[in-house]
Amino acid sequence: MILSLRNRLFISSLLVLSIFTGLTGLVLDNAFRQSARSALEEKLRGQMFALLAAVDLDEDARPYFSRPLTDNRFSQPDSGLYAQVQLASKKDPLSSQSLIGIEIPKTIFPEIGKEQFSQTTIKQVVHYRLDYTIRWITDDEQSQIIYFSLLQDTTSYEQQVSSYRHNLWGWLGAATFILLLLQSLILHWGLFPLRKVTDELVKVEKGDLDKLQSHYPNELRQLTEKINDLLKQTRLQLERYRDALGNMAHSLKTPLAILNNEINQKNTDTEDANEQLERIRQIIDYQLQRAETMGNTSLTKPLLLKPVIYKVISALSKVYTERNIRVSFLCDTNITYTIDESDLMEVFGNLIENGFKWTKSRINIQLIQESNKKYSLQILIEDDGPGIKKDVHNRIKQRGERADPTTAGHGIGLAMVHEIILLYGGTLEIDQSELGGALIRIELP
Repeated sequence: MILSLRNRLFISSLLVLSIFTGLTGLVLDNAFRQSARSALEEKLRGQMFALLAAVDLDEDARPYFSRPLTDNRFSQPDSGLYAQVQLASKKDPLSSQSLIGIEIPKTIFPEIGKEQFSQTTIKQVVHYRLDYTIRWITDDEQSQIIYFSLLQDTTSYEQQVSSYRHNLWGWLGAATFILLLLQSLILHWGLFPLRKVTDELVKVEKGDLDKLQSHYPNELRQLTEKINDLLKQTRLQLERYRDALGNMAHSLKTPLAILNNEINQKNTDTEDANEQLERIRQIIDYQLQRAETMGNTSLTKPLLLKPVIYKVISALSKVYTERNIRVSFLCDTNITYTIDESDLMEVFGNLIENGFKWTKSRINIQLIQESNKKYSLQILIEDDGPGIKKDVHNRIKQRGERADPTTAGHGIGLAMVHEIILLYGGTLEIDQSELGGALIRIELP
């Protein structure tokens, strides 16, 4: 199953947003947990200072509370906040009233002057623990090592984290949904030109439009212009076929009428019949060639010209080998032009064959490509033959016209060349060559 562009972009956005939201949630959740833990540690540290201030030693060097502890939870049994003071030399510790009936787990106390945070479990409830060790100097300058311990359950801490996590993922989920909704709207708006292209192509297919008419963004403009070029070339091709068929039908009327008359008279002149049949064949060939001429389409690929033209020269040299005609061919190997190969063969096949027919001994062919002029490609073909009279230069570009009516030929080749050049937007001119013969100059844009 091939997903549409909209679905692909939507799924990609969903994956990206999901990954981004997940990572963001994890980072924020971890940051909040660290912040809440730091706040809990700071709170325990403050209570430790209050505990240190509330403890004193009696005459027997035993610790006692010289003042009430600041937090009322210390005086409430099983409140979740506990305090214990223990001499290193004695086993009986001093405990807050909240520790009545509770024994806190033993631990390894830190060094003198150091504090130690850890976690421990009391009655299956996780507690955060702060231990602190000091050296106490009595009035008689006796030294005592005392361990102070504070424990607080993490219930409120976990509730705080849980509440934050619930709110965090709820808001992130809502933000993701809103972003996906906005992304869907953006995709709908952004892909609107593509849907418009599809709608107009359907209308073109139905015949309601002859080309894409809407204005499109720059990213699609080149595509729509190429489509319009293709539609235009296809339409022109169809028109050429229709014209060719119409012209063929019209042109065949006269030779068919003559043939019909000859047959009806039952005294058919074989030479006249063959002449008419040959004329019919010429008309059919000409019209089919004209209809099949591609012209410059947007799908035509640039063609290396030298190999194709060299192939034409080689073939014609073999046909006219007995005349010993010298052909000079000047063309850079990298010259290209956007032209159909069959059109190129038709042009050079006719022009070079005319050169072989009329030249005395020499034909010059030159291709010049310059991008800084109004034409992109200039083609020069000249010979040292009798040349072409100036008064027939324009006339012989038309079908059926010949420069010398006494010479065999049908007057089709140069007309075909001229029509092909016009299809590519070029010009064909006939002039006098410096060699004494004819000069054919073709300029293509």
